[in-house]
Amino acid sequence: MGTFKLGKMTLRSLVHKPATVRYPYEKRDVEKLFPQMRGHVVNDIDTCILCGMCQRVCPVGAIAVDRKAGDWTIDPYRCIQCASCTHECPKNCLSMGLWPTEPTTELTTVTLHKDMPAKPAKAAGAGAAKGGAAGTGAGAAAGAAKPKRELTPEQQARVEAARKAAAAKKAAKAAGEGQAAGEAADSGAQ
Repeated sequence: MGTFKLGKMTLRSLVHKPATVRYPYEKRDVEKLFPQMRGHVVNDIDTCILCGMCQRVCPVGAIAVDRKAGDWTIDPYRCIQCASCTHECPKNCLSMGLWPTEPTTELTTVTLHKDMPAKPAKAAGAGAAKGGAAGTGAGAAAGAAKPKRELTPEQQARVEAARKAAAAKKAAKAAGEGQAAGEAADSGAQ
């Protein structure tokens, strides 16, 4: 059996081109030969929403996301090129570059910044409007807030029973604390 394999390999070598190249004069097309090769992590910061999923799935903690500041940071020399972050990214803004990180004498991190839109500030008049609406009646408050859902009579009965049970539990706890304090005062007096 081994003889047939050897013969097949020998005949193929006679007919086809050699598998090796003369390196300085000829170079191989690495992109086509190794399309799944993992190099360094590349982030398209314009597409990134800074959700932090890449930070959570990174097994070595090479990625740090600060949503408030709008910073996405990676330590390329800590990254093990596992591509977990690229698989979990919901916007597919992370990808693996073909070539590994270039060697340097200083270990540095790569930080990308994205200007995040500011959250809208609550208007000062909104709180006063709510307070004024509460005093004028339920009709005005219902217009400002989300309308409540009507409960069925069975649901209303369950809500009332739960409120009564919670009140009884709170009263029992307060009575138990008061009784324990009274016993402690009696034992301290003796």
